[in-house]
Amino acid sequence: MEFNEPMRKKNIYKKTVAMELIKKDNNFLHSMRNRENPKYQIWVFEDTPKLIDDLIEITSNTERAE
Repeated sequence: MEFNEPMRKKNIYKKTVAMELIKKDNNFLHSMRNRENPKYQIWVFEDTPKLIDDLIEITSNTERAE
């Protein structure tokens, strides 16, 4: 008998980071309104090792640019 873990998800709160993750072919699941501040959107991705690696790359480049 196999046990299938539920898919892990990662919420991204910054649009530019979400768009870069999509360009890098990460699995975008859906978007939703931010409950704490409805004028903002949250982008939800499948949490994978590739997503984490890309996220580290994107955010380290973003931090240097700001």
